[in-house]
Amino acid sequence: MTSPVKRIRWVDAGVAFAIVVVAVGAALVVLRPDKHARAADGVQGVSAAADPTVQLSPGEQQIIRLLPAGYTANSCLRAVNPFANSVASLDCSQGAESNSPAYARFTLYHDLDALTGDFQSTADGMALSPCPEGNTSPGTWSYGSDPGQVAGKIVCGSIEDRPDIAWTRDAALLLSTVNGGPDLNGLYRWWQRYGGMNTQRDNLIELV
Repeated sequence: MTSPVKRIRWVDAGVAFAIVVVAVGAALVVLRPDKHARAADGVQGVSAAADPTVQLSPGEQQIIRLLPAGYTANSCLRAVNPFANSVASLDCSQGAESNSPAYARFTLYHDLDALTGDFQSTADGMALSPCPEGNTSPGTWSYGSDPGQVAGKIVCGSIEDRPDIAWTRDAALLLSTVNGGPDLNGLYRWWQRYGGMNTQRDNLIELV
């Protein structure tokens, strides 16, 4: 016959085992959120492109079509703190096999006034400097194939000692900002080659 002491110890061990099971289960719930939790996180900045539970908005899809070389949907996140007047905004990181800047933000607008206003706000938040090659900052730029037509605005400088360039593509109602890299000259050379590009247009840029 099992002694009373042994029965009490067995009950104690069973309770302890149950507590461990509950604790492990709770940890798994925290570490493995369900698809509804992931979708909610996407609205706050988790990649809308990489998470299949989050659908890109029409505005975000338009930005994806306008991305310059080196950035893809899978490298972009829904911006956490976009400009209030924007339609959509994505934060993008450097592609694995790309020499694109380490960070970029692309923001889409409904109208030129809102785009211009937020370009100016971006410039106000930078430590301004002339663009390389002696070009005015803030200034304007055009496509090399159409030098007489202003395509947008550009500003060069730095944010927290990191080289930074912001520019607009007025016809697309797109504001872009890139930063990172060793210096402003390198960032500017990337912008000259890719700043106005997407899959539909690949003209080189000239300052006007």
